[in-house]
Amino acid sequence: MKKSDLIALMLLITVLCGIGAYYFGYRSNKPKIDSLDNEIAELQARYDDLKAKEAKRDWYIEETKRLKDEFFEELKNYPADLNQETTVMFLKGTETLYDTFKNLSVSLPHESTFYTIGAVHEQEGGEISVGGEVQPSSEPYVATRVEYPIAYQGSYEQLKDYLDYIATYKYRMNISGITMAYNADEELVAGTINLDAYAVNGPDRIPEQPEVNQPLGVDNIFLGGEGAYVSDSSVYAADGGQAIVANHNAVILLNNASNDAASGVIIATDESSEKTFVTSEDNSVAEATFKIYEDGGKNFVDYSIGSKSYTSEILTSDFTVYVKSSSRVDSDDKNGISVKVDNTTGIPVYFKVADDDTSSPRFKLAGKTGRVEVY
Repeated sequence: MKKSDLIALMLLITVLCGIGAYYFGYRSNKPKIDSLDNEIAELQARYDDLKAKEAKRDWYIEETKRLKDEFFEELKNYPADLNQETTVMFLKGTETLYDTFKNLSVSLPHESTFYTIGAVHEQEGGEISVGGEVQPSSEPYVATRVEYPIAYQGSYEQLKDYLDYIATYKYRMNISGITMAYNADEELVAGTINLDAYAVNGPDRIPEQPEVNQPLGVDNIFLGGEGAYVSDSSVYAADGGQAIVANHNAVILLNNASNDAASGVIIATDESSEKTFVTSEDNSVAEATFKIYEDGGKNFVDYSIGSKSYTSEILTSDFTVYVKSSSRVDSDDKNGISVKVDNTTGIPVYFKVADDDTSSPRFKLAGKTGRVEVY
């Protein structure tokens, strides 16, 4: 073979090797190269974005804290739930506050969810993704709503106060509809109100415990459970507790507000001894507590109003209280008593209420533990 042919063959082989390298090397790997270029571009963009945010790190931290504080401050305007007990006591409170104003009827539908605050998408394994970053799972805040249809009756001035009470209540409420009709003869306004109440439940939100100040019943409404007593089991049942008037262990005197000779509310175990007196002169409903307990094999009663209290030994097989009340002289006469009885002994406790105001009673049994009966 001539030398010139050998050189030409070597050149041909070199060209073929270059073409093969292009087709079988670079060209087959080009998609990977393009993918890497795209990934590098994305990473560069993310790097530039994070670098810009890093420059404002302190601002982001401060702004996040501010918004978080504002969020939790706003949450204070909403309860954690809309339990019906709290609603009933709220409505009863309006009647107590505004004298003759009455909620004639109220519907109590179940609450419904209408918005979820800060909802996140859950990943496998119970994790969530926020801003592209995996974080521990958490519960969102859920906003709920209930519309209470209310039929009411009261004076025009009381209705205005009622609406103002709703507008300034500690939790956000809204009146979505109202009707009213005026009765000129009775000077009363009657109608309906659609009251919207809202709640937000979520992490660390504790439902409010309703403050129920109604007398407690027995554990079993059919008189068959623990703590239930047959209505005629008392020795005082036959005469409706009238015997307690003449013979009792303690007395509660509920005087009218214009009585300057004595305190408005007096509790005593001995009417002739002022050292046993626990009194209130505030012309308001006094919050009183009777505690009947055993100590060292003896039974005692401790009765109190606020910080004032008196303790006496019980030497009888029961404990009787004569409540001597009176009719109210006018609407400014607010004297009264709300009694809670905590009886942890085996002896029964009996109250006899006499001469109380029929339209606006001064005496109320707000709660009881153990055997307690009122005549």
